[in-house]
Amino acid sequence: MSVQEQAILDRVNADNWAVLYRCRWSNPDAEREVPQIAGLLESDDFLITNEALRALFRIGTPAASAAPVVAKLTRSKHAMTKQLAVLTLGQIAHEFPEVCVEPLALALDDPLCCRDALRSLAFIGPDAIGGLKYVLPLLTNSDAKIRKDAVKAASAIDAEQPEVAEMIRKATTDRSKIVREAASKCLRRAENR
Repeated sequence: MSVQEQAILDRVNADNWAVLYRCRWSNPDAEREVPQIAGLLESDDFLITNEALRALFRIGTPAASAAPVVAKLTRSKHAMTKQLAVLTLGQIAHEFPEVCVEPLALALDDPLCCRDALRSLAFIGPDAIGGLKYVLPLLTNSDAKIRKDAVKAASAIDAEQPEVAEMIRKATTDRSKIVREAASKCLRRAENR
């Protein structure tokens, strides 16, 4: 770790991340700090990269300028870096679907990242329509928790699309109670719209 990287991390982590929380609520602070933190994402040391991802996650949406670099890290060879990148991308870029939907959708093929990516896509909602084709196959996944999250994501993205509506109706008879309950809630929500 270089002296400069250490200095940035020390400042960011001081006083229970006070700098990061200031960035969350102050655009001038975010504009000053986010580029420095984002620069750490290029480090060869995955531990530094992971710390930078955690910092950006804490800042939230004001760190959206770092989203393109974070998106690249969703394909990292380091499992923890990849998972942190998926979580961070959903946290900082959910208002910018053109940056985050595709990387989140592509992360659905990783069992470690799948549920986090599904929750982020559900949070993005209708703007994540480009990710729907990646979500639908997960409605038949062998893991009930993934099926449940896929039902929620598909419903949040476009519950009125005939294919989605049919798959959600089918999920109300799933062998797993958590999937059936999630599908039933999604159907009730769609009917009340």
